[in-house]
Amino acid sequence: GGYFLPRLSGRIGYYLALTGCRLKGRDVLKAGIATHFVDSDKLPALEKDLIALKSPSTENIADLLNSYHAK
Repeated sequence: GGYFLPRLSGRIGYYLALTGCRLKGRDVLKAGIATHFVDSDKLPALEKDLIALKSPSTENIADLLNSYHAK
């Protein structure tokens, strides 16, 4: 945490370090730590689709994640 917390945008990293608060769900996405947010009820289907990829490439995985990404 000592490496990436100070590098988060704004002062969210300092806030998290000083208070011990934890980010969950969409907050992780808003803080710039995660790239996608998938609702928990869709995770089994996403896992199944990831496993089913014949030739997983960066583009294929990104397209699949984007299809599950909750706005």
